[in-house]
Amino acid sequence: MNPFISYLNTFVELPDEVQRAINDITIHRRLPRGTTLLAHGDVCKEFHFLASGLVRVFYYKSDKDVTAWFAAEKAIASAIDSLFSGRPSMYNIELLEDSEIYSL
Repeated sequence: MNPFISYLNTFVELPDEVQRAINDITIHRRLPRGTTLLAHGDVCKEFHFLASGLVRVFYYKSDKDVTAWFAAEKAIASAIDSLFSGRPSMYNIELLEDSEIYSL
């Protein structure tokens, strides 16, 4: 089963048709360390569930990068403000480890 759906089912039991719908739109990827999932100035179009791996979300301030937060296995990483508003993101999202992700 899709690990993202398993994760959601820990909060609420999803009906089979909902699980199928989520599975149909989920993109499964195995990506290497150093992959950029979102670059500063891009509009975020996905959110990512980490089945395995480690992500760093950061932004630039006075020409220095500042870590906003990390996400590890069984966590979600995205720039939600950009995803919902359609505006360019101030954040960068990079993989710190080889990762397996499920993106929507």
